[in-house]
Amino acid sequence: MCGNIKGVRVGVRELSHHTSQYLSRVKNGDVLEVTEYGRVIATITPASAEAAGDERPRPRPGGGRSGDPSAARRVDELLARGFGDR
Repeated sequence: MCGNIKGVRVGVRELSHHTSQYLSRVKNGDVLEVTEYGRVIATITPASAEAAGDERPRPRPGGGRSGDPSAARRVDELLARGFGDR
């Protein structure tokens, strides 16, 4: 590891049991070295600023991408009525 980036080593089993904790550390700038039987098999690094800013909008509960909760209610009402004979 170089500079002021903190390197963390973690075994595969430990990572699988506490994934969110370790990924949180990576988001905060740590570099994670994943080991298997004491040997490094992978390195997880924080995403670059460009890649992190390229996040696509995620659907919102209750309103999809529109952000309009009434849209979800309208869909629920239509589904509750059924599709009828088409």
